[in-house]
Parts: sequence; structure tokens; C-alpha cells
Amino acid sequence: MKSPPLVGLDAMFTIYQTDEELRSFFPHTLPFIVEKAGELPKYFPGTPLLKRLEQNAPDYQALERGLVLSLMAQMFLCLLDAPDRAMPACSFEQLLCPRRPFPQEVAKLRMFVHYFERCRLEPPKGELRIWRQVRTEKASTAAWKASKKPLLRMQVADAGIGLEDEMGRGCLHADFANMYLGGGVLVGGCVQEEIRFAICPELCAAMVICPYMLDHEAITIVGGEQFSAYSGYGRSLAYAGDFRDPTPKDEDGTVLVAITAMDALDFRGQDAPLSRQLEDVLLLRELEKAAIAFAPTDEAALRRWPVIATGNWGCGAFGGCVELKAILQWLAASEGSRQLLYFPYDVPLGPALMELAENLTRRGATVGSLFTALTSEPMARRGEDLFEHLRERVGMHGG
Repeated sequence: MKSPPLVGLDAMFTIYQTDEELRSFFPHTLPFIVEKAGELPKYFPGTPLLKRLEQNAPDYQALERGLVLSLMAQMFLCLLDAPDRAMPACSFEQLLCPRRPFPQEVAKLRMFVHYFERCRLEPPKGELRIWRQVRTEKASTAAWKASKKPLLRMQVADAGIGLEDEMGRGCLHADFANMYLGGGVLVGGCVQEEIRFAICPELCAAMVICPYMLDHEAITIVGGEQFSAYSGYGRSLAYAGDFRDPTPKDEDGTVLVAITAMDALDFRGQDAPLSRQLEDVLLLRELEKAAIAFAPTDEAALRRWPVIATGNWGCGAFGGCVELKAILQWLAASEGSRQLLYFPYDVPLGPALMELAENLTRRGATVGSLFTALTSEPMARRGEDLFEHLRERVGMHGG
């Protein structure tokens, strides 16, 4: 059977033809990738397979970064793919051999190649640490209404900057994930999750062991170093050269950067006004998803990452109400004893959100009082009216 043409690779050399590093691809980088792919068996003495994290049960696995490099090499050479429908696709075939090489997709391929360039010269040390977190308590509106946890302070970033900005360093970063970890990073996706997995390629190794997330699950990953800079977003995404991650490292070399993957409800092609998104079943699903994503994996994680950097989760193509999702994430973060740093990016939400947060924290509002106000009658009819509705209703519910 004839192999498909490597049009993605050809396009990478055309688009980034002035990139001096690319000249080492065939004489040095590709042989290095082949060598590392061949080393995979040495990491499993007496164990034939890499352990898959269990669905519906808390689980954890740490992968040596040498093993991660071998897994990434296998993925690049299209030697690994999903063993069943529960797992994300793990082959680079659609980046290497697309029907049409769109520049934003080629940019991701260039980022992955740059990862191998760097690893050839600087062997990575430490681990990629992966937790599958599960919310075991049964969700109920009564439990959220009864919460006495105080609403914690919130900061709101200026418009136009992303989570990777200097302001977000040292925070736990929300990954606006697909239910299949990594989303379209190896195919057609070029938004928040896909960009993060391309500039921090080692995150893709978690796709090899993490089945899709259930409604009450999230995945936290520590150790995904950033190797590439980028510009643009979506169709304008471009590789912007080498990036030296300034994040502190653990004693073994593990980069102490953390993300938490949380998939939102998808309202594409549906009529989803605020009134529908406020229905108990849908509201609780999103709140419980954010709560498990923001819950510390342990006390050490809470001390190291006391602030969560997040933004307009599920509010782009998925059609979520941005005001509602901001409130739900604030509730979830406060319930987990973490503060929120909110990045509104291109949505003119910041001043109103900051004003509401300052008002309610000054009044000593609790998670329970805000959730009660959120679910009280009469409800706000539009997202633009939600903050004013909550400011008025919280005063009627003990805050």
C-alpha cells in the first residue's frame, strides 16, 4: 500500500524555510526521533504495557521524561494510536499527511519538531505527573446552598492577554479541554487546549494513558514544560521560535507547572439561552466539573498553586454563557480554598466581574449564598443582567 505524501512536513520546510534549526532535521533530528522511539521497550522491564489510568476512580501515574520522549517519538512516527474508542488518537499522521496543509496546523508540527530539537541537545530530567481526579460525592443543589466556605478574592487580568502571560505564572492553569484529552492537537484544532499541548508537547504523553473524561472527572498534569513561543490564535496561530521556560524545577528536574483539564458542555447547534444553562442538571454538571478540576490533588499542591488561572471556559464555539461560567468557576475555586485569576481575553467582561467580586467579598458572601442567589427566582434572563441580579439577590440570602 502506497504511503500518503508528507505534505505537512513539506509545508513546514516551506513556511519556516528561514529557520536555521530546521536544516538539522534530516541529518540529526529525524535519526534522533527514530532512536528514541526504539528505546521505548527499555522502560518496561517485566511489564508489557503502559498502565492506563482508570475511569471513575482516582488514579495517578508519574512518567519519566525519558519515557515521555520515547512515547512522543513513537507518536511522531505514527507507531502509536488509540487501542480503543475510549482513548484519544495518538498518531501524528494528520499533521504529517493532511489533505491540505493549513498554516496553523503546520505551526503545531513545527512546535513538535522543535521539542525534539531541544531534547536532542538537552536531555529532559524529571517526571510528568498525571492525576485522574474524581468527584465522588453525589451532586446536589442542597449541598451547594449549604456551603459556608467564604468567597475568596478574585483578580481579573487586562483584556487581550492569555494564561501563559507573566501574570499567570505560578498558578494552576485551567485547560479548556475536550472530553478526550488534547482535543484536536494532532488534527485540526488550534485553540486554547491545542495550543497549550503544542507549545508544551510532553502533555501529549498523557493522551496515551488517559481515557476520555466522565462528567465528574478532571485530569491534572504537572511537569509540562513550554518549549516553543507562539503568536496568534486559531487560524492565525504561528510558531514564534524557542522558549525558555522560567518555571522553577523540583529537585529531580520536574518543571513545577500545573494544568487541570476540564471539558465543558457543548451547546453547538442547540438553543441554549441562559435560562436553559441554569437548569439544575446542566448547572450542577458544570459546577461539579469545575469543582473537581480545581480541587487540590494534595495539601502540597494547594500550597504551591493557591491561585487558579482561568478564563472563558466553554464560551467560544461551545456556546456557554460567559457570565455564568465565570460565576461557576469562582464558586468552584472558593469551595476548593483557591483564589481565581480570571483572563477575559477578548470578552468585555473584566470591569463588571471585578466590581461584583469586590462587592460580594467585602460583604462576606459565601459559596452557599452566591449559589442560592444564582438559582433563585426570578432569574436573570440574559447573561448581561446576571451580575446585577446576583448583587441584589445575595443580600437576601445571608451575604
